[in-house]
Amino acid sequence: MRKKWMAAAFLSGMICVLAGCGKSNITIADLRDTEVEKYVTLPDYKNLDVAVPEKPEITDSYVKFYVHNRMDAVSEMRELTGTVENGDVVNIDYAGTIDGTAFEGGTAQAQLLEIGSGTFIAGFEEGLVGANVGETRELPLKFPENYKKADMAGKECVFAVKINYILSELTDENVSLVDPGYQSAEAYWEDAKTFLTEVTQDQYERELKSYIATSLMAGCTYEEVPQSLVEDYRTSLQTECEDAAAAAGIAWEEYVADTYRVAADNAAAELDAVALRCAREGLAIQAIANAEGISVSDEEIDQVVSEYVAAGNAEEGLNKDIVRGNLLYIKVYDFLMEIYGA
Repeated sequence: MRKKWMAAAFLSGMICVLAGCGKSNITIADLRDTEVEKYVTLPDYKNLDVAVPEKPEITDSYVKFYVHNRMDAVSEMRELTGTVENGDVVNIDYAGTIDGTAFEGGTAQAQLLEIGSGTFIAGFEEGLVGANVGETRELPLKFPENYKKADMAGKECVFAVKINYILSELTDENVSLVDPGYQSAEAYWEDAKTFLTEVTQDQYERELKSYIATSLMAGCTYEEVPQSLVEDYRTSLQTECEDAAAAAGIAWEEYVADTYRVAADNAAAELDAVALRCAREGLAIQAIANAEGISVSDEEIDQVVSEYVAAGNAEEGLNKDIVRGNLLYIKVYDFLMEIYGA
């Protein structure tokens, strides 16, 4: 996983609100020593109207879904003979009909199902117990009266279900087939839960940060946005995109098109817009940092540089002003996220 300061590069994930540019001659490096308050008036950033996302919950069923899908990708984990028993995880194709007519959502292929999990309507999973791999069973069933789709509630239906194969049980002996780094199935399950917890927490934080940024930027009032600052961000963006594109062996316009999901012939205009967003946000972030006494030390910047060099990169390729800005960005948003629920 990339370091936070890298993920925040160029502060480019915020809302697209445009503003006029002024004549003051400041750059990214100047933000720390500039009276940014004369350019931007902050809203009450501790009492923003923020749509706080729901915090994720990693349930056992979610972990099972993830691990079973990892197992399903390994052909050696598929049992092509045998009889379905309660507790088995099976790969199935199914097609449902009501009065002989297929209905929306009633057909699927290569679906994983744990028998006995209660995932499907009553009788579906029970009806597959005793079926052989390769067998197709017809299950006459009935949707519950309180089914979530009112037009199907209480109706009789028939599902034709084919058992494609049964997944092997994850054991110490076969866990290395799923991930060569493991010899313990228990450790794999534990690490899978930890991984999913970290991923969903990261997603939650990114979503919350985006909501905070949207409200913050919408509430800011700009006296002006110095053109020199916009141009400095634009130059940094251009350099970053050109370097990344060269590493990927593609044109920078193609890289921008893929990164920002725009047409390649609109790449330059997109970087202009992103640079303006960066400048606006840079002013706001610095203003909050000034108000709250938030700063970035030389030691923190040196630590990032050390990690960058340790990863095999040349130090001269790292813009320390951008590093400082990214670290400040992280600190300010961490401060705001503590207020709004992270």
